[in-house]
Parts: sequence; structure tokens; C-alpha cells
Amino acid sequence: MPLFPPLARVSLLALFAPALALAQPAEPDFAARTAALVERHRVNVDELLGNARQEGMALLVIPTLNLDAEPQRDFNDDATRDRFVRQRSTFMHWNHKTEEGYAISAGAGDHKLDPTDPGPQFQTVRGKLLYQVIPVWPGEYRLNRITYHQSRTELPETVPPQSGMDRLKKIGLATLDYTVDREFKRTGPAPQSDQKDDDGLGKGCEVMLRAGGGCDEAAREVRWRIYGEIAFNNGEADAVPAPGIEAELLFSPIAAITLEAGEAVLTDGFVLPVDQPVMTPDSCEDTSFGPTCTMDSLTLTRLPASLDDFRQAPGAASFNLPKLDAALRDLKYRAPTLYYKPASEATPNQIRAVGTD
Repeated sequence: MPLFPPLARVSLLALFAPALALAQPAEPDFAARTAALVERHRVNVDELLGNARQEGMALLVIPTLNLDAEPQRDFNDDATRDRFVRQRSTFMHWNHKTEEGYAISAGAGDHKLDPTDPGPQFQTVRGKLLYQVIPVWPGEYRLNRITYHQSRTELPETVPPQSGMDRLKKIGLATLDYTVDREFKRTGPAPQSDQKDDDGLGKGCEVMLRAGGGCDEAAREVRWRIYGEIAFNNGEADAVPAPGIEAELLFSPIAAITLEAGEAVLTDGFVLPVDQPVMTPDSCEDTSFGPTCTMDSLTLTRLPASLDDFRQAPGAASFNLPKLDAALRDLKYRAPTLYYKPASEATPNQIRAVGTD
């Protein structure tokens, strides 16, 4: 499964995304440099996705939540911002059944592009769904890993090690890593220039260096942080450290999808509700990876996809991606294989996974 040039170029451009987001908008010719970077990214993404099927890959279209579907958020409110960060940072990882390191990562956040796990390269919205297009190497992939960031959260107390048999009875493990987030508290009123889209950063997905739509709230949150940093540098805000955790959930596969080289496939997506997973009380042990806890259950929300619904979303051509538009014309739907049943007949899209005890 070799790396072909468009994927390498997109990987290289992705390295500039953090610098773009954290740059000072007041720099001379900043807007022009941003526009040029966005244009190069568009060309490379169109080539990557438009040629992926001929290069031995498949194209997978999979929905996640459209975070722009809700009203504009007040990012000055800690709870609102924390919930958004949790939602946006959540990634569903489908790992290849036999090839270690090969994966499908779907989610609205910032994905570190890897040749064996390219992540979403184009996205378009339709109602509450954000459809993402991901180039995928052929094979069977199983949904058995989720990652997310939880702000303003302390690590749990740990207990002595449990027996191995008790842990094997659980649905999976949650490994938690401590982080310190940088928050800003203004000491004066925000200037009128804050949160505007005429600062040279671009609009929506241009700010995030992602092709397509559905990035408006993410761009607003990035601007909130940029202008908080500027205010801090100008003595107009305080920088406050806040505890956080990086969570990794590893569990028995909940779903699977098989893709063949040259295919373009639409399948159902899954999201992690904010009240999930359900941890086993007093189960967190100290390990070399950080506190590791067992999970009693894990419920995911299934997002059913349909070709008709996807076709009503803005197409790739509307984002000036003609090669991708052509590559998706014979898109077909394929339902994922489910390894667990719905939580109840009344909630057919709530898939609940539990252990054996």
C-alpha cells in the first residue's frame, strides 16, 4: 500500500494548519498568504480524492454530527466551550482487521494526517449530518477505538490492580492522559474586531484548512482562542491553566465495513453521546500509559446514511473540486455489519455494547 504523491502533498500542507490558525492576523500580506495556502490545499485534495480509486484506494463517505446545525455558541461560557471541544475532538477509529496502523478516522476535529490513516479530506453538510469523504486502503475495518478531549476534568483516583479475569469481562478499557489547557479571561470588554471574518484568516473551513463546509463554529472557536491570545499579549486578558484529559477508549468491535480497491461507498456513521461511556466504579489503575479504567457499557448513536440525503447536500463541484465530483458519481450505499443490537426497540439507532459479566 504505497504512498502516492497527492497524499504526500496534502500531508505536507496539513503541517501548516496549526501555524495558520495561531498566526497573528495583523501581519502584512497575511490574507494573501492564507488564500494561496487554501488554494494549494484545494488543488491537492481534489487530486488526492479524485485519483484515489485509480491508485488502489477506496473512497468512503460517512456522516458525523454537523456542529453548525445548532445556534451560534457563546464561547465565553466555559460549559458551552467544553461541550463543543468534547464533541469536535471526538474521533471514531475503524482499525484494519489485519494490517496494523491502517485505519479510518471519522470526526469533525483536527486529525493528524497519516499515509495509512488519511482521515477526512472533504466534508459537506445536510441538516444535522456532516458527510465526510475519506480515502481508504482496501480491507475490512472494525470500529473499536474512540478518542476525545475532555476539558476541565481531573484524573480519577486509582485503585490497586484488579484480576485479569475481571477486566476481560468488561466491554473495554479507557486510558486517560492528563493535559493542561490554556484558557483566557478578559480583563476588559472585547473589541469590535473580535470574531469577524475579515481578519485575513478566511471563512469557515478556510480557517481550518479543510475542503468543503460545516466549519463555521469551529472557525469561531479558533478565533476565540486567537483573539484571547492577542488580548493576553496586550495585557487585556489573563491566561488561566485548566486541567483536562485525553481519553482513548479501546473496546470489542461494535461495527465493521469492508472496502475494495476502486470503490466509492457510503455507509452509516456513529457518534459518542456526551454521557458515554459508562465507567466501572473504582476501576482505574495506574499504568505506564496513565490511569486505565474498565467500562461497564458503551452506547453509540448510529447515524443512518442514504444516497438520496447525501445527494441533496452541496456537492464537491460547488466547492470547485471537479475530480472528486466525478469520482463520487457512482457512489453506492453499504450498511455496516453490527456486532451489537440496539438498546431497545424504541431506540433502534442507540447501539449498546456491554461485557460478559
